[in-house]
Amino acid sequence: MYKIMGIHFTNWAWLYSPLSFFMRIRVYPKSVSKETFFNQHNGKAIVYVLPRMSVMDTIVLNKTLKTFEQKKISTEAKPKRFRHAALLALKSGSLLFSNSHKDRFLSDFVKLIKNDPRSKNEKLVFIPVSIFWSRAPERNEKGFLLKSLFPDDGTGNALQKLFMLILHRGEVNISFGKTFNSPNIEFGLAEKSDSALENQDQDFEYARRMRRQFNIEFAKERTAAFGPTLYDNEKICQWILSTTTTKKFISSSENPLKTEEQIVKYIREIGANYNYVTVRALEKFFDFIWTKIFEGVRVRNFEHIERVAKDGQIIWMPSHRSHFDYLLLSYVLFKKGFVVPHIAAGINLNFWPIGSILRRGGAFFIRRSFSGNKIYAHTFSEYVNFLLQNSFPVEFFQEGGRSRIGKLLSPKMGMLNICVQSIIKRKSENTYIVPVYFGYDKVMEDDSYAKELKGAKKQKENAFQFLNGIRKVFTNYGSVDVSFGDPIKIGDIWQEYNEKIRKEIPADLSINELLPYHLKDLPDNFDTRDPQVQGLVKYISKRVNQRINCAAKASGTSILASCLLSQQTNKINFEELQYQTILLNYLINTFNNKINWKLSTSLDAEHIFEYLTSYLGQFEKSVSEMGNNLILSSTNLPSIHNLSEQTFEMGLRWKLMNKETNLENKIEYIRNEEKEMNLWWYRGTIFHILAPFGIIAQVLLNSKEEERTSQKIEFTISSIRRIWQDELFWDSKTSSVLISNSCLDIFENLGLIKQIDTEFEDKKRIEISNNPQKIETLEFLSRFIRPEVELYGILMATALELVKSKGVFSRDELIQKTITTHSAAFLRTIAFQPPIFSKVFSQRAFDSLYKAGIFTPRENQKLSLNIANVAGFSLFLNVTQWTDFVS
Repeated sequence: MYKIMGIHFTNWAWLYSPLSFFMRIRVYPKSVSKETFFNQHNGKAIVYVLPRMSVMDTIVLNKTLKTFEQKKISTEAKPKRFRHAALLALKSGSLLFSNSHKDRFLSDFVKLIKNDPRSKNEKLVFIPVSIFWSRAPERNEKGFLLKSLFPDDGTGNALQKLFMLILHRGEVNISFGKTFNSPNIEFGLAEKSDSALENQDQDFEYARRMRRQFNIEFAKERTAAFGPTLYDNEKICQWILSTTTTKKFISSSENPLKTEEQIVKYIREIGANYNYVTVRALEKFFDFIWTKIFEGVRVRNFEHIERVAKDGQIIWMPSHRSHFDYLLLSYVLFKKGFVVPHIAAGINLNFWPIGSILRRGGAFFIRRSFSGNKIYAHTFSEYVNFLLQNSFPVEFFQEGGRSRIGKLLSPKMGMLNICVQSIIKRKSENTYIVPVYFGYDKVMEDDSYAKELKGAKKQKENAFQFLNGIRKVFTNYGSVDVSFGDPIKIGDIWQEYNEKIRKEIPADLSINELLPYHLKDLPDNFDTRDPQVQGLVKYISKRVNQRINCAAKASGTSILASCLLSQQTNKINFEELQYQTILLNYLINTFNNKINWKLSTSLDAEHIFEYLTSYLGQFEKSVSEMGNNLILSSTNLPSIHNLSEQTFEMGLRWKLMNKETNLENKIEYIRNEEKEMNLWWYRGTIFHILAPFGIIAQVLLNSKEEERTSQKIEFTISSIRRIWQDELFWDSKTSSVLISNSCLDIFENLGLIKQIDTEFEDKKRIEISNNPQKIETLEFLSRFIRPEVELYGILMATALELVKSKGVFSRDELIQKTITTHSAAFLRTIAFQPPIFSKVFSQRAFDSLYKAGIFTPRENQKLSLNIANVAGFSLFLNVTQWTDFVS
């Protein structure tokens, strides 16, 4: 069947086989391995489908199958001619530079399905295989000679592929697509007709449908790996100037000629200049750099992204913690076999030589403020629309800048608004937003963040700062986690938002005034500036932040920082600190299992639960381990010691704490006061994970015995998550009941509390253990949220006193008065946190309370207090404690 010059392809393969020794094969998706391949296809006959017959491609495929310990291909897919593996091609191969291909697929496929009995069940499967000899995207301006020597569409013959093999130093990429069953199962075929002619027509129709499915799969694989065709700035200028909106914008301006010139100028200022050679050079550069900077780059939860990235357009929306973020994400995606996205970068990074390199790596630049510049705003919107309309993957940080406090910042919705409007105009329901979380053991900028929080001016990025930072390349920053959250499909979140709106619709508003339930039903002349669209943008931005936090990874540094900042003093002994770090590891991992998020810790160990229960004195029990009887204690579990030693080593290496031996010859750790703001940053990265434990612990400790009920805890969790929505960004789909019940169950398993059923099914009475160590554990957890409780309590007390004395107040007046009140309380040793805490976080606290409806707008930009909304949490925040300090 597959012959070249009358010689069977297997004989040609023998001739070319020496080339396989020089091939370095990258397999995609990365989730494909020997184990997964065996589990999915064990006991099945596999037909590997190529887009066109190529001896060189079969050599790559056979070498890959050998690494998977699978049977190699030695024959075509003919009925009863193969037992394990065979080959099928949509088109025959080309000879030298000829583009003529014989189409034998339909007849060969029909013969196989008709005469092979395995096609009647799931014993015969088809796997489309794409083999890329280069990952350079097609360029619109590429000349005829280059296209002939290095074709982008995969039609290259053996000689052309040999050129590319040499050019890329033996690197070849192979991608396994979705597995298909035979048409009988894939399409659920009906019974055959009595007419032989009708049956034949039907068989060929099903063969065409399968070929269409294979071609779609090949197109998806190619788009994910290569991206769309690249255009130079001249072509982009022509595209943007030719759009209806731009023509209308230019014609309505006072000086159309000058406006057009200004648009062209801005396109050149904004536009990326993606260059594959630069991307490959950066890949090799960062292969070296990341091994020097990080002990490991761990990619988590990527399996569910691989399919999505091939099914639709992707918008990547990561958290922003460091300048490393966009470099890491592009690096990880390229290593995973996906095209590097176009990244919205701040104009502050457009300095020599970094700006030019970033631009070639896919970055396009955005000004910090448009400052009423309508021409720039229009040009930037049209450029983003060009990227999305031409299916380029886009990446941007909706926080606007790097977080100086560790927590997620409130979204800035300008860029997201531009993207959503573009998607709505095209009714592109199959667009996916992918949230990404970065978790660092140490961020390069933590010292500069600390200085800025203490009042230092932010340093402007420049060449000198870049050269000064090169020395940090040889500084070790531990490990980093790149964790992918659940993707958000635009079509799905459009419906989700509409369902939410329909539930909240006022009685006097007609349902016809709402957005249609499905995006595809939107009128063509719809104005994307509609207020409902702005509401959708806000909703999406909130859901993105929630899913970023749901994919959080707690680093050893963040856990250590949380423990150090939750102490009564700045000193703690080894055993107690070890217990606390192990406890937080256990709480995070167990909490995730109960609420089904994607949380985890960067470090883990065996026997954590046994160690904790032993330390707490709940019981002492013998277990059999490796044939030996061990008494569970803090001294005979090596994995526990390894975990704590790794964590403590981080704190000592980066001078977050100091180590000393006391008079009793016991090890103690002392918090480094100079690094306190650094510790606050790391604590902020996991505040949303540990906050529910702190809230519940405080409620239990501060409530009377008869008030300790599950119902009260659920009510408190609901109230606090409303006013701390920007502090927590919990998944709105996860109920407060589930969160509180999960935490209570964990506490009960550790023996900290006991839940007792009452006559009411949804209400349980809670008893706290009398064990002093267990009470101390609850106190330790309650201290974790004490800074936020203090700050919000002082802010609310200040607002109450201002309302009593003046009736209304301004935002700036409230914040300044809060800082003064905090200082007075701190001088009287009532407030535990220093006044700098309120200087840094009081504006954020105000914004969170304002969004929760606690403050009511009045005339002349004044505010008042909504007393009805305060009742649910004033007792928890202990507001009355701070009123005496308001001057």
